[in-house]
Parts: sequence; structure tokens; C-alpha cells
Amino acid sequence: VGPVYIKEPPNRVDFSNTTGAVVECSARGNPVPEIIWVRSDGTAVGDVPGLRQVLPNGNLVFPPFRAEDYRQEVHAQVYVCLARNSVGSIHSRDVNV
Repeated sequence: VGPVYIKEPPNRVDFSNTTGAVVECSARGNPVPEIIWVRSDGTAVGDVPGLRQVLPNGNLVFPPFRAEDYRQEVHAQVYVCLARNSVGSIHSRDVNV
């Protein structure tokens, strides 16, 4: 069974450096789909210590950070949640962070 979103991320996520944010993405299917976060150009994103974390459950986490640690390529980016298994893959709407 191909992937189907249980929780698709919103189109826009706004947050401040003092609050941080969690962007949820989960999908079901058989076999269980793998969740991958990618940029709009299709390149996968990974952890950036202290600034961005991809959790095993598929959530994309932006922890609170100091203003001087702001990075445009992390904090002002378009992300897409990709869910894939051996049957197929689906991608979410663009998430503007």
C-alpha cells in the first residue's frame, strides 16, 4: 500500500527565535513509509546542530536559538515532506518556514 499522509504539514510555519517550532509530518502505508524532508530543489535536509533537527518520527524541529545564530538557509526556507516506501512516494505541499 502506497503512503498516505496521516498528518500533512501546513503551508506556512512562522516562529520566533525564542519559541522555536515543530513541523509535524507522518504517513502510513505498507511497508511503513520513510519520512524525508527535502528543500524545494529536492535535496534532502538533515540536522544542523542547535538549529534544525529531523526526528525519527518524521517531525522537523527548529529549537529556540540566539538571534545571532539565525541562518537564512535554515530558518527562511521552503521545505517539503516526502513519504516513500517500495510501493511509491508522495510529497506534501510546500512548507514556507
